[in-house]
Amino acid sequence: MTFDKDELLIGALGDVGGRVSPGGRRGAEKAARRLRKDVFEVELVVRMPPPAAADKAGQVLSEHGSVLDLSGNGGDSDGRVAGIVGSGAANLNPAVVTVTIRAASEGSRLVIRGAAKEGLIKQRAGEKAAKRIAAAMAAE
Repeated sequence: MTFDKDELLIGALGDVGGRVSPGGRRGAEKAARRLRKDVFEVELVVRMPPPAAADKAGQVLSEHGSVLDLSGNGGDSDGRVAGIVGSGAANLNPAVVTVTIRAASEGSRLVIRGAAKEGLIKQRAGEKAAKRIAAAMAAE
């Protein structure tokens, strides 16, 4: 089983559509399949060992949204924490944020990647989500 951001985003947008109307889930998912993704990466170095950085990333993601369980991906979660957070206008556009953690001489090097579906009006939801999580991780 692989970690598919597109399917996660389609499901999350379907959840939003389902809250609006009973048949809205299917329509939102169908529309989401045709939208392109806004993807943005931020690199950050923090002064904590990788296990502590992973714990902090999980805490930050849970404060801003929900943490995804990557353990069912055949050990694919080593050095990665992911979650779905609200972004865009009024935080209604779900974004998948992945924090990849590697050891560095100063502590840990983080690559924070935000991805969100983007319509005709560019909200840069993936970029905003990645920057928001990076700012929260940098605040010690």
